[in-house]
Amino acid sequence: MIICPSCGAQNEPTNRFCDQCGTRLVNPTPMTVSPDQPTALAPSCPVCGTTILPGERFCDNCGADLLNTPAAPSIPSDQATLIAPPDTPQLFCPGCGDPVLPGERFCDHCGADLSHLTAPSADAPTVIASPAPEPPAPPSADAPTVIAPPTPEPPAPPSADAPTVIAPPTPEPPAPPSADAPTVIAPPVSESPAPPIDTPTVSGTASIAEPVAPAVGTAPFASAVPPSAGDWAAERARLETLLAAHRDTVAQYEQMAARYPAGSVPAFILAGLDAARAELAKTEAELAALPSGPDPAEVARLEALLAAHRDTVAQYEQMAARYPAGSVPAFILAGLDAARAELAKTEAELAALIGNAPLSSTPIATPNAHPSAPTPLGTPIVNLPQEVACLVLADGSEIILPPGKTEYVIGREDPVSNIFPEIDLTPYGGELGGVSRQHAKIVHVGNQWSIIDLNSTNHTRVNGNRIEPQTPVSISNGTKLQFGRLVATFQLKTG
Repeated sequence: MIICPSCGAQNEPTNRFCDQCGTRLVNPTPMTVSPDQPTALAPSCPVCGTTILPGERFCDNCGADLLNTPAAPSIPSDQATLIAPPDTPQLFCPGCGDPVLPGERFCDHCGADLSHLTAPSADAPTVIASPAPEPPAPPSADAPTVIAPPTPEPPAPPSADAPTVIAPPTPEPPAPPSADAPTVIAPPVSESPAPPIDTPTVSGTASIAEPVAPAVGTAPFASAVPPSAGDWAAERARLETLLAAHRDTVAQYEQMAARYPAGSVPAFILAGLDAARAELAKTEAELAALPSGPDPAEVARLEALLAAHRDTVAQYEQMAARYPAGSVPAFILAGLDAARAELAKTEAELAALIGNAPLSSTPIATPNAHPSAPTPLGTPIVNLPQEVACLVLADGSEIILPPGKTEYVIGREDPVSNIFPEIDLTPYGGELGGVSRQHAKIVHVGNQWSIIDLNSTNHTRVNGNRIEPQTPVSISNGTKLQFGRLVATFQLKTG
């Protein structure tokens, strides 16, 4: 087998090129023959001595005819070997130095033209040529193939009788413009007109609406339609909520700064405190600049009163529906009439306050089965018992929610920050329990109670579940509330 010098793959002895990488097998490695093997199994070429295989007609290395060329006589091993000069002078390729055979037209290794190569005569003086350069190493299998450009042939010398052709002079490249040369601006290339856009036309002329820039200094909610009281109330409520959050943030930054000795407060805490105070002042200015509208507290009071009147009317109608027709007690009828009158009065007050139409334009109908009878004179109106809400702590302490209000802020009193919540948990271990200055808020509307977390630090939990800030959650009698680590039970008692 022949070993490829480039990739090391084994090839058949008859291969002139490697089957794996295509490299020409210039000097194939002959198959080694063991000393004890008969010489007949490994004959050699009588011209170049390359090992050949039995049955080959021509030598793979030099191309000698193996049948017509007589085999060299065997020489005994103890006889001196005499190397006779070859009859035919050895020729070498002038391009790569590879030995070539007489009569070859092109070199088998590099493809050089051998037509001008002639063998020297026998009596010519022997000229020792310089050693031929070593052929370049065959490229590896993963090396990129570089295709060399063809060598241009030299032009043939002109004949004596050929006409002389004068070539035109080569134009010189334009000189770069000097610094003081005038600059010439090329005219713009005219573009093809864009296709017309289908726009509504007035009297045959296309009208393109131009955007109108807003006037500088326009107040918020400035539009052709004046804002309603609900818009002002929503904006005011948003700013008040934001103001409360900024105050809590300032208070917490002040609390962090108070932990450090004087002059040792970290810079990032001081920077945060300044930023929080700036946001607080900005929100206060926005709230002060808000146009005056209906008093939100009065609107909330009337809305809560309206809901209470509607619930009262519904309860009176439910009581009247229990009796047969014509058997409704007089005091129930009198209470129903009084509740309806208070409901209509509250609706009128709320409508006059916000400047809109009355909320209820149709009176509440009485059940057809029990038409209302005239109220007898002197019939007393029975006052229903009023519910009183309170918080019962783990040690049995009760905190009564003052009646007559719709909102009760729960937290810790802080005169420095001007925070005075309706329910102060400081005497009940609120500071150690992680209660914020403005921790949560209980809201009472009609007969519905709910609680809202005011972005507290240690959160608010209802029956063990943490609630999201600024999201009302309904509560009822017996609901477990937790402010930080302080646990209380919400209870409703009949006064």
